[in-house]
Amino acid sequence: MFGGAPFRLSQFMSLNRFKAITAAMEYTDIDPPTTFVDKFHHVRQMIDAFNDHYAEEYIPSWLSCLDESMNSWLNKYCPGFMNVPRKPHPNGNEYHSIADGDDGHPVMWRIKIQEGKDRPKDATGKWAFPSKFDGTNAKGRAYTKTSTLMCEMTEPIHGTGKIVSMDSGFCVTAGILHLHDLGVYGQALIKKRKYWPKDVPGDQIDQYFDGKPLGFSKTLKQDMDGIPFYVHCNRDTKFVTKMMSTHGLLTTVPDHITYRQKPSGEWVSFAYPEFLSHHNHSKHWVDDVNNRRHDPIGLEQVWHTKWWPTRQFTFICSVAESNAVHCRARARKDSATPQLEFRRNLAKLMLFNRIGDDGTRRASPIRPRKRVRDDRVTEHGLVSRPKYTGMWDNSINNWACMYKLVQHMQNKSINVLELLWGPYGAGTQHVFRDYYLVLSKTGNLTVAVMVL
Repeated sequence: MFGGAPFRLSQFMSLNRFKAITAAMEYTDIDPPTTFVDKFHHVRQMIDAFNDHYAEEYIPSWLSCLDESMNSWLNKYCPGFMNVPRKPHPNGNEYHSIADGDDGHPVMWRIKIQEGKDRPKDATGKWAFPSKFDGTNAKGRAYTKTSTLMCEMTEPIHGTGKIVSMDSGFCVTAGILHLHDLGVYGQALIKKRKYWPKDVPGDQIDQYFDGKPLGFSKTLKQDMDGIPFYVHCNRDTKFVTKMMSTHGLLTTVPDHITYRQKPSGEWVSFAYPEFLSHHNHSKHWVDDVNNRRHDPIGLEQVWHTKWWPTRQFTFICSVAESNAVHCRARARKDSATPQLEFRRNLAKLMLFNRIGDDGTRRASPIRPRKRVRDDRVTEHGLVSRPKYTGMWDNSINNWACMYKLVQHMQNKSINVLELLWGPYGAGTQHVFRDYYLVLSKTGNLTVAVMVL
């Protein structure tokens, strides 16, 4: 188990036992809705519990990255199934994920499954689980699907003035402005699809940067209802990098140097401006967590299941495992432990742990407080089955044979606790069906001993 192949568990649990346990697992204790069908009912409470835990116990750093993660699943009829060809694991469920990366150790602190066409509606045709960021905000600014998602994913850091960097999938002007209204500075890479995003004159910017030297930076500043809206631009070799935000400077970062090769073959270098340096430092944090989830052996590869909620459980377990590795590395100010080594040590401690629910070690002596009876903590110890007894009977919470003996003795009008010295003398034997009752005198009491 703790050497060689990392998943040798047969000495602790058989495969049939594992299957029996997983077959009885449930991930929610809430009754399913009766007026509509919620395909995500089995996992909704589990995902909310993950997010609530990190919102309460974890404080993200000043810079985070919002991106997507994939949880592989091959059955296209599962809830929220998606195919994203650009991902290493293209088939399955897409999760929007946000992570920070202090000291180069990213921690994923919020997730949201993409429900898509399977998002449930109630009997009236409205969303069964509406978002608090639907409609318009207090300033009358209308939410869009993307801006609602951006506000939901950053909810734990609203009002903190922290920065969230995003890729071109979130380059929505309304979303950046909504984040600013909620006290979060957002920045998103701009990319033209069919059209440029609203209020981004991309073609005019490209014309302006024609002929500009490599590394040249400029900002287009606009006023959006009293909010400064910036389009930061930086000249690269074949394109102009554009980023929308409501913050940021063009100050170069001297220790963040990049290199490019000109068509003539000459190599040149330039320092990134501040806004682009922040983006390039953070853009891979979500991917780093996902790479650690899958490499070298992911739970999705070894925990074979045909029940879709269990696959979502393995996703959350693997994210929590990766977060634990990076949090420990942050605390130790050291490099992250290899995933398999950490998994072995974690499994060993969980299998042999001696810490009870009250936080004390089971081997530690218990000193009950005086004048207190009900709250004494009793120790559990491994004991052998008493002699002359059979199997344990759960229906009576006792050993089966001892119980039968008591019944036989009660049928013969013999006091079980105190057999008074009387008609049954010491050394006599009395037959009760399958048992012999041997009586011996101890003081003025007769002790009954059962002999098979």
